[in-house]
Amino acid sequence: MGDPRVDSQHSALPVGVFTGRPWRRGVPVEEAVLAEMRRKVPLDVPVSDCLLRVLAARGVTGGTALEGFFYPSLDQLHDPFELAEMDAAVERVRQAARDGERVAVHGDFDVDGITGSALLYETLCELTVEGSRVRCEPAFIPDRATDGYGVAGRMVREWADRGVTLLLTVDTGSAATVEIALARDLGMDVVVLDHHIFEERPRATALVNPRRDGTTYPNSDLCGVAVAFKLAQALRQRDPDCLPDDFLYSVLDLVAMGLVADQMALVGENRILVKKGLERFNDRASIRPGLAALLSVAGLDRGFPVTTGDFAYQLAPRINACGRIGRVMSALELLLTRDPKLARSLAEEADRTNSRRKEQDARLKDEAIAAALPYVQRGDPGLVLASSEWHKGIIGIGAARLVEQYQLPVVLISIEGDEARGSARSVPNIDVKTVLDRCAHLLVRHGGHAQAAGMTLRARNVDAFREAFLAALREEPQAGPVPETYDLDLDLAHLSQRDVAVLVQDLENLEPFGSGNRKPVFRCRGLRLHALPASLSGGLHLRFRFRGPAQANGNGEPALAREFLAFGCGEAWRRRDGAASGTGAPGPGGGAGDWQDREWDILFQLTRSTFRPRGGAYDPVQQLLIDIRPTAAT
Repeated sequence: MGDPRVDSQHSALPVGVFTGRPWRRGVPVEEAVLAEMRRKVPLDVPVSDCLLRVLAARGVTGGTALEGFFYPSLDQLHDPFELAEMDAAVERVRQAARDGERVAVHGDFDVDGITGSALLYETLCELTVEGSRVRCEPAFIPDRATDGYGVAGRMVREWADRGVTLLLTVDTGSAATVEIALARDLGMDVVVLDHHIFEERPRATALVNPRRDGTTYPNSDLCGVAVAFKLAQALRQRDPDCLPDDFLYSVLDLVAMGLVADQMALVGENRILVKKGLERFNDRASIRPGLAALLSVAGLDRGFPVTTGDFAYQLAPRINACGRIGRVMSALELLLTRDPKLARSLAEEADRTNSRRKEQDARLKDEAIAAALPYVQRGDPGLVLASSEWHKGIIGIGAARLVEQYQLPVVLISIEGDEARGSARSVPNIDVKTVLDRCAHLLVRHGGHAQAAGMTLRARNVDAFREAFLAALREEPQAGPVPETYDLDLDLAHLSQRDVAVLVQDLENLEPFGSGNRKPVFRCRGLRLHALPASLSGGLHLRFRFRGPAQANGNGEPALAREFLAFGCGEAWRRRDGAASGTGAPGPGGGAGDWQDREWDILFQLTRSTFRPRGGAYDPVQQLLIDIRPTAAT
């Protein structure tokens, strides 16, 4: 028997027009559980059953869990010494400070690696042990184009020549067996703070990694910057006077940004770190000059609180762009500088670099979609596409775009002479790292996570790798299309706009949203279109309006009078039109002119609007259309 929560249409039709997926209701909650939760909620104001149902479905039901959820504290973090080899890492760092050793920091060129490098550098600069400090070299981030992935051997040699005796790596190093062996041979100890999977333990003095085999640490979803934070936490736990009293709070902005950008699950310990990091971020009296400047160039300095969505879609891309196609060290300097004028200049550089990156992304996506069509049409279980015209700094973003487009695992490869660099992205039910492991004989090196990975191979092996990758995918258990999950049914026909605004405010108790804790998704059934959707941004986005009652229980404007925005869904709607009309070309809006008579089910999210119109009243609510499909006959 199938999952009873999957709509009965899962095995056939309909699927969502935008996502191409069946829909599935989340875990149902028993009334007895809700009644118990109502008695235990530690808030002075009433909360809706809607909020309680979402919390219960996400496993937050008991009194202790509810208290920790609504009032998170750094006191609730796990003991950092539960991480394997943290003792050794702390003692080696303390020894370096006590003896005044020369120390270097090596990071990685994504947001996690850059924020981790900034945090670790600040930790070492502030660390005092028995009145002594380390002599810290400027933190180093490798250049993606010249240094490639992993630890840069050239810097290991350079640091050895400068007398460095301790190297700390963050968000990299677990698989750097050759480079760490070189460092040891040149007289350096190495402490690795990482979260990537590895096959063979390098010759590091300490390897702190929550994903290593046999780990008992309760949170395997720490990213690199979070592991660096756990080192700082452990140092203060061992000696509270070794770092300033407010130091851990002062770096939570970096931790929060790295966790969100690296798509770590925002539950448990990670949720605490991100929620407290957002509080730090939104304290305009103490925000870093570089982050304040970044908010300004991104247009996020208009008085609204910064959210995880701002991290993911506005701030992180600008920092990432420096590591992909710009000056990666400028991003690190942006986070570390205390000079507002320099911060503004660096933020503007990041903004310009991100604009160039978006232009290249658009070209790559168009080219990749054209190249993918023959493979999609023949039914391949995944895509492996390569070109010498694609910049290796943006192929990861392009691969993610194609995963969204086709719901298949995707590898995009940039060819440079005899060498090829690839970036893989996957769908939730396929572990792409495991698939790549089966192709290891054709790869020079590879690594990553279940959903994202990178690789290097010889250009002459690209075609052979494609066949091996597809063969490995065919061996994976086929779970079918990944369902689009929604939390609850919400009948907008019986709600007013004010009711929805109150609900949005209530649901903000669930923040911060992100991987593992997404914004709630609701279903509404049996709606009729008020008119054909309006095109926005040249057809990229759509604006929908549905017919509703003149009033909602006599309580003001009905919720359905408010429009719905569907971002990035224009092409999917036009494809549906063409298919329904049998022409392969855009039809009249619902396929063969049926939009006026047809009923529709929708999936949607409710979120706070940050758009202030120049004229007219401010609407605090934005209704986001996630998916739409014709209502099934009953």
